[in-house]
Formats: sequence, structure tokens, C-alpha cells
Amino acid sequence: MFILPISNSFAVVMPVFKQSTPVPDITDDAIGGPGDVTFSADGTKIHFTNFTNENASTSYHKLRQFTLTTPFDISTLDTATEVQIDLNAGSDDLGNFVQGHEFNNDGTKVIVIQQGGKLNIHTLTTPYDISDFSQDADDGVNYTTAFVGSAVDDDIRSRDITFNNDGTKMYLIDGGDNTIGDGGVIEYDLSTPFVPSTATFVNELVVSGELSLFEQDVEFDDDGTRMYVIDSHTTANSNAKIAVYKLSTPFHTSTATFVGSIANFFDASGGTGTPLGLGFSSDGMKLYQTTYTISGSGDLDRVYEYDLSCPYGIVICETETASVVSAQVEIAKNVIHQNTSIIFKRFEWLRRNENKTNLNSHNLKLNINNPILASLTNKLQSSFKDLKYTQASLKTEKLAENKRKWSSWTHGDISFGRVGDTISLKPKEITTKGISIGADKLTKNNNFFGLAMRYSNDDVDIKSETNEELNSQSLSFNVYGQLPVNSKSNLNALLGVSFLSMDQMISGTVTGERNGKQIYTALSYEEEKNYTKFDIIPYGKTELGITQLSEYTDFGTKATNNVEIHERLTFKTGNASAGFKFDHTLYMDESRLSRNGFLEYVVDFTSDIDHRYKNHIDNVTVQNTIKRHSTNNIKGNIGFELFQRSGHTSALNYERFQSLDNSAHTDSLLLKFGKQKNENTNFNVIYEPLKNNNTEISYLKNYDNFNLKVKSNYAMYSKIPDYGAGIELSATF
Repeated sequence: MFILPISNSFAVVMPVFKQSTPVPDITDDAIGGPGDVTFSADGTKIHFTNFTNENASTSYHKLRQFTLTTPFDISTLDTATEVQIDLNAGSDDLGNFVQGHEFNNDGTKVIVIQQGGKLNIHTLTTPYDISDFSQDADDGVNYTTAFVGSAVDDDIRSRDITFNNDGTKMYLIDGGDNTIGDGGVIEYDLSTPFVPSTATFVNELVVSGELSLFEQDVEFDDDGTRMYVIDSHTTANSNAKIAVYKLSTPFHTSTATFVGSIANFFDASGGTGTPLGLGFSSDGMKLYQTTYTISGSGDLDRVYEYDLSCPYGIVICETETASVVSAQVEIAKNVIHQNTSIIFKRFEWLRRNENKTNLNSHNLKLNINNPILASLTNKLQSSFKDLKYTQASLKTEKLAENKRKWSSWTHGDISFGRVGDTISLKPKEITTKGISIGADKLTKNNNFFGLAMRYSNDDVDIKSETNEELNSQSLSFNVYGQLPVNSKSNLNALLGVSFLSMDQMISGTVTGERNGKQIYTALSYEEEKNYTKFDIIPYGKTELGITQLSEYTDFGTKATNNVEIHERLTFKTGNASAGFKFDHTLYMDESRLSRNGFLEYVVDFTSDIDHRYKNHIDNVTVQNTIKRHSTNNIKGNIGFELFQRSGHTSALNYERFQSLDNSAHTDSLLLKFGKQKNENTNFNVIYEPLKNNNTEISYLKNYDNFNLKVKSNYAMYSKIPDYGAGIELSATF
């Protein structure tokens, strides 16, 4: 049980100043300065719009680019690498007061907007590199008056432009009609991603209650659940603020709740200036802010760099909620996948041993050294070849009842994988270790029935700056069986339940505990007939599961100052696959070696999963959607299995699950050990006519490493009969 510490009361999370640097070749403009600031995805290029009110014939209406020799480190800005786009060239010129700019999600287009509502678009040959571009045709739209709704001022002063992750939403900042504090964030839907002319008005969020100057720039965090708005002024003003809003529905401004703001955050030396642009590094751990002044005092036209204590950590720090819940879903899916995969490998073993359907191996051997009787020996041994069980006795010809015994097996597995590397989710590295034990037996009509139990441990490392991890333990119970459909095909079935326990951690400290339970089933259909010399077998399989994760509270740490209450989550998962197996057996003197594997195409039809939680700061319920990572996947397996005469089996398999839609994958190393219930019985009759017609009868029984031998001898035609009996016990280590 967790108790919320009193010291975890709300406190504003502040950026920490690191450094600033002048932006060159801009400072000679009377009212100029670096406007909006953006980076390439890898942080090696930085871009500024050149804000100015000079006439269109001047050289200051530019989009400028510099190279950083160290990604996201502004102290390594190389002035010699500057390249520009003249925003007044061509028919689609922007004129004065160039403001915000934004790239599309792959960096091949850059969209720049001007305060009077003019906008132009340039297509780039190399993503995020403006040195080689072509200008798109003018769309003819005036964005100050187009697409407005009744709630929007019909004279928008468009200070910035941004988009959601997939470009289906666009946002403009209305900086106010020369009136301080009457602006807001305007939201549009785009019918064509990243094409502003396809906009439809959705909502205006008025922010004048939280900001007292001219609204200037808007940014979102990586999953659209937090929004940041900065204001500015026409004079040096260190009272400019960044206001922070939480969105209960990602990227929907109508669900925004104000949670706080910060001001006076330039540097410790008290540098003066007025903020103009706002930006983040790609991991959200750095904040950048540009300044300008018209007074000639203080720090002119600079870019500031701040370190953040957590991703996008201004006013509040939040955990990677979407990534954490996505990891919990992946753990649940992985538990089902590993159980069904291991059980269906057991079905493969049963099929390889279908000629020994009672899972017992019994041998009867007659060793007769008399050449005259050799042919009789062969015939006698052949007569016992097909017997399932034979009594070691010559006193009766009656066979004992077929004994149906349980056969046990164990299976170990280690898996490594990486999933969730998407726009809104952090990548997750998953390590799974598990051990399974099971037993099965032959039932009537040559059907199989079995029980299995599996324990596994999943460790998930979420690749973000917050050092978040998940550690999960699961215990699963399975019932499985194999039913012949007809003489040429089988139906394999599995029903299982699992119990899960998950610990959520930040930097090794447990911040929340969540329990879960699930029920799942799997069916496969396979042909008995083998094709080609590699024994190829076609098959199909489907897998379904229902998982319920308990409600829980993530208390965070004192550093994150964040408490989240997560509601109970119930979701369905499933997939269907088709492919072929190959299984070729090599027979040796004392063993058999199976070379086996499969290749299958897997369609994941798990639907998107909605989860709901609320934060202690605003107590607003937020709903996030976890999308399935990949619909189309390939799964392959190759390995070997050794069957020894003693009844022991061992197997080693390598398995790869690869997404075809993204880079997600899982690599598994599977180890298996088994033991057949062998009744190794040797019944020996040795007759030696050249040695006084000596006759020896012996019974040899094997118990794993121990051999029990009972024998008697008799000299049949000796004048002085010689006979005796003995018991021998030997062991092999």
C-alpha cells in the first residue's frame, strides 16, 4: 500500500537556464529578431523566422537555417553554415511581420505564416534542409478571415502555426487585434494532412485570462495532452509568461484546463528581453526561447536554452503515461503469446512421436548367440515390434492392458524485443524470461490431453529521460488437447488463465503497483500429410484473449511531483495466422535429430485501446488511446530437437516476430527438456552349444541410470547339472 507523502504537495516546476547565444546576421534590423525556433529531428539543424516590420524590399524577410555541430546544443551554432529562404520571392510573398513556421512530420515541407494571414509552403529535397527547395503554388487563402467560426475574431493576427502529429489538425495563434489580452488558440480540422487550405474551423480557446500580453507562439508535447502558449510585447518586458494547459482529449483544445504559468525565466544574470518564439528538443528535455528588444538595452536577438527536469516539464512533470500503459498492454499480450507458442511446440513434439501414442517406449530384445537359432530370433523379435507393452515373461502369452501414463516436460525461454517506437509513444525494450512445466497423456481414441503451468518475468525499459521501467510477474495455467479431425488432419486447442503483478518504477523506485488477470484460448488446424522431402506441413492458427488490469495510483516521486489515478482497464486482444511448418528427422544409432521450424503470416486484429486517468493537480479525467503497433507481421522459427534412446529429449529454437508496419520485433531463444516414460525391458535367451550346451535366461530392467538384471543359468546336458540364479544392480553416471 502506498501513502501519499505530505511533502509531495504541488509546486511549480521551473526550467533551468543553461546558456544563450546571439542569432547572427539579424541584429542590425531596427525591430527585427529571431522569431519562431525549430530543430531538425536529429537536432543538427536549427531554424528561425526573421521577424521584421521593414518594407518588402529589404532583405530581412527570411527563414534562416544554421548547423549545430552538437545536436540541440546552441553553443555549437556554426554561423558559416547559414542558408536562407527568401519569403518574399515568387508570387506567394509574405511581406512584413513574418511570424511562425512549422515542418510536416517527415520534414519535407515547411509552412511559414505572416501576421496578416498570408502563408507560403516550400517543399524540401532533403528533410529539414532548406538549402534545396521548391516553392508551392499560392493557395490564395487569407488566413485572417478564412475558415472562421462565430466565436473567432474576424481579424486574426496570425502569430504562429502548428499541427498535431499526423497533420489532421492545424492551430493558429491569434495575437489580438492590437489589443492586449484578446487572443487565443484557434483549432482547425484538415481534410488533407498538412494542407492548410483544406481547413475547417473547430474551436477557439481564449487564453487572455492566463496571459496579459500579446499571444505569440503555441506548442504541444509529444502526445498532445499538454499545450504551451507564450506571450510577448513591443517593448522589453520580462513579465512575459508561458501558460501551460492540460488536454483531457489529446490535441482537442475544447478539453483544455489551465494548470499554471511561469515568468521571469531568462537567466540568473537578469538579462532583459521579450520572448518571441518557443520550441522543444525532440525528447522534450530542453526548452528553447528567442528574444528581441527595440530599446537597444539588454540581450538583443538571442536564443536561450533551458534544461527540463522531465520531458516537457514546465509547471508540472508527468510520467510517460501513454508509453507506460502501452507497455502494460504489451506485457499482457506477450504473456498470452508465450504461453500459446510454448504449448503449440508441445503439439509438434507429440506429432513427431505419433507412432508412440502412449508416450511410452518399450523394447524387447532377445540375444541368442547360437547361429542356428538366429533366424528364429529375428522372427521372434519382429513379432514383438508393434506391441505397445509386453510382459517380461514366457509363462503366458496374454498381453497386459495398455498402460496410459503421463509424460512430463519442461521448457525454458528468453526473449528480447523492442516495440512502440511511434510518434506519440516512446520505444520500449522488453526482456522476458520464463519456465514452463507440463504433463500430458493419451486418452481414448488416440486423443491427447495435457496440463501446463508457466511462470514468467517481464522487464520493460521505456526509452525516455524519465527512467521509467516496468517489472511484471505472471503465473499461467493451461489445459490443452489434440483432436483428430479426420485421418489426415488434427485440431489443437488450448485454454488458459494468467495472473499478473506489475511494478511501475522511476529510477529504480516503485511508484505504483497494478494487478491483472486474463483468460485466453488458441486453436490451430494442421494437415497430417507431409509435402516434399523437407516434410512441409501447412497450418492455420487463431488466438484470442481478454485482459483486465486493476485500477491503480502512480504516486510518482518528489522530483516529478505528479500523482495519477488510473481507472480499471479491460481490453481484448487477438490474431490469426497461416503458414507452414517443416520437420525433417535424421535417424542415428542411439538417437533421432529433428530439424524443424515454421514461417507464418500473422494479422493482429487487436482494436485500439482507450484508457482513462486523472492527475492530482487538476483532477481532470484524461482519455488516451493506445493504437495497435502493427497489423501485419511475420513470425519465423528454426531449431533442432534431439531424441535419445533413453527417452530424454532436448531442443533449441530461435524465433523472430517481426512487424511489417514498423520496426517492432521480438527475438526469442527457446530451450526445452523432456522425458518419455520408458519401460526399457530386455529379455535375453542365450544358448551356447559349444560350451556344454549352457543356457542363460536374463531379465534386464532400466530405471533411468540404474539397471536391474535377474538371471539364471543351466547346463542342459552336463553329467553334473550346473544351475544357479543371481541378481545384479548396476549404475551409469
